[in-house]
Amino acid sequence: MKKNLLVACALLLSAGSVIGCSKPDAAAGNASAPKAGEKTAANADLNEKLSITWMARSYQGGGWPDDHPMIKELNKKFNVDLKIQWVPAANYKEKLNVLAASNDFPDMFLVLSPEFNKWKKQGLFLDAAPMLNEYPNLAKIPKDALNPLNPKGKVLGFPYYLTQSRDTLSVREDWLKKLGLPQPKTIDEFYEVAKAFAAKDPDGNGKQDTTGFSFYIETTTNTIRDIEFLMAGFGLANQWKEENGKLIPYQTQVEEWKQFLTFMNKAYNEGVLDKDFGVNKVRSTVEKFEGNKVGFAYLNPNDWNNHLNATKKLAPEAVITAIDPPKGPTGLTGTQNLDMLDKNVINAKIDPKKQRRILMILDYFLSPEGSDFIKHGIEGVHYKKISADKYEKLEAADKDRQNLLNNWIFRPFDPSIQMYKWEDPAQHKMIRDMFANNEKHKWPNKGAGLESDTLNRAGANLNIKFMETVSKIIMGREPVSAIEKASQDWLANGGSKIAEEINKSYTE
Repeated sequence: MKKNLLVACALLLSAGSVIGCSKPDAAAGNASAPKAGEKTAANADLNEKLSITWMARSYQGGGWPDDHPMIKELNKKFNVDLKIQWVPAANYKEKLNVLAASNDFPDMFLVLSPEFNKWKKQGLFLDAAPMLNEYPNLAKIPKDALNPLNPKGKVLGFPYYLTQSRDTLSVREDWLKKLGLPQPKTIDEFYEVAKAFAAKDPDGNGKQDTTGFSFYIETTTNTIRDIEFLMAGFGLANQWKEENGKLIPYQTQVEEWKQFLTFMNKAYNEGVLDKDFGVNKVRSTVEKFEGNKVGFAYLNPNDWNNHLNATKKLAPEAVITAIDPPKGPTGLTGTQNLDMLDKNVINAKIDPKKQRRILMILDYFLSPEGSDFIKHGIEGVHYKKISADKYEKLEAADKDRQNLLNNWIFRPFDPSIQMYKWEDPAQHKMIRDMFANNEKHKWPNKGAGLESDTLNRAGANLNIKFMETVSKIIMGREPVSAIEKASQDWLANGGSKIAEEINKSYTE
């Protein structure tokens, strides 16, 4: 473990060597779409075939082979030889820093927000602002999504769209019914239900192999994920909260942390919390829910049927219900909120012809024709048209997973991105209703996208140390009072400066 840590540190230090300075330009994000009939770069000459390397983040099931029908179609349409490297999400940050250490970036790649902030002044990323009005669909990206993290006057990266209040807290309704329990409305009720899920054999297999809930620590930002409803209920901020016109970091909310950690330590000791949370990664909570191991989890409404079908493989009688986040001791509620900060960037060092071709492809993805393609695939291969408003999904769609560009890389800024034209409209209404209900409990990070050089330089290590104490307290290796020193250390070792710089950025 020590050896791995030393290697990781060395990579980070090497990556840090790309950091430098630059002066921001004038106001950003004001590109306008071209007038009707105007020739744009999106319709430029495609006679020369170009080879393009593209690194993408992948999730369950991995990515496509190079000879995939969707890649072949893009190659033909844009006269390119597209090579996509699919990197598992759990390893993506490490891969980025390896590339930074060797200064060997692909033509197009996703940059996680901390790395984007560290590297954006180094001339690594193409500034698309001067040419944005030549790509009408890119020019229409909402400014509140485009501007965060991009230096004023520049467009160094395009955001990957997220429905910010997307995932919904969900429960095994059949477990509730079996144990004669109501849906929990408060955090105290949530605890009692979760405890029953751990102790009263809700799956009926005669073994005590289930638990109430789980979570993981996200390694990119070193934040707790999948129990945001508990943190919000106890009054903790989503990293930063506004108070009297000033932003307050959640590392300083000592009393709220004490309440939350007292609850979590009790849950850990009584087996209500999954004791393997320390080794969980992205999707671990969902996988344990689908594997009939935990009774509560955040689920993506877009994948509702997939979640249900996966759960039913082991428990055919399974019923899943979306619920409101339970109220905390003072009536507070909150739910998971996704920040749209990771950026798709184009390598500034490559041939301008390649840069233009990549911009054409991205612009196509946001067009009506392109968004239909990256979502539904190829007509006659992945779906067929039955009538004017009826479509049928074909077997190849499941085999090819035609929607990976849409799901993992770049897509329109629209909550309906994963609603398919062959699906029942009633299902789409159900999804929209979940989104709307989640929006009522939105728990925004008020500091998302704000600038701090100290945060870029030292924030990761500070947050790692703080979260180490949080984990130790949950597992009973440190007393709850240890959070006081963790907060003081965070402030003393750079947190105060981070708060000062974030607030300066906030007021500007």
